[in-house]
Amino acid sequence: MQTTRIQGNDALVSAEMAAMLEIADLLDNVAGARRLADITAELDDLSIRRELFALLDEPTQVVWERVREIELYPSYFPGLATPSPLGITLGDLTYSAGLGDVDCPSKSQIIEALRRGLEQHADPMYNY
Repeated sequence: MQTTRIQGNDALVSAEMAAMLEIADLLDNVAGARRLADITAELDDLSIRRELFALLDEPTQVVWERVREIELYPSYFPGLATPSPLGITLGDLTYSAGLGDVDCPSKSQIIEALRRGLEQHADPMYNY
């Protein structure tokens, strides 16, 4: 495979690649946490990855409205060993971070919400 270098654009290409790798890693972690929690939802792993990537690649209101209600993590009530039938959604995560869940957050806010979700709702034994 041949690599073509475009003078002056190396930093831009590297920044874009780093951003894509960060998104891919985050989506891998979310999918892994969901598998470990054995979440049953309407969407399969590939569909969730596709929808979240579309939102992170270009956050728009249309995509946000489609994605914000996807259940990402189980919701446990204190004292119960089994999860609630209603899971934690991306909208829940942004709302709990003090952001609105109606208007589309920025890319950085969505990434932060997904990271916070991993910290707060993923199995603590899951090594992400």
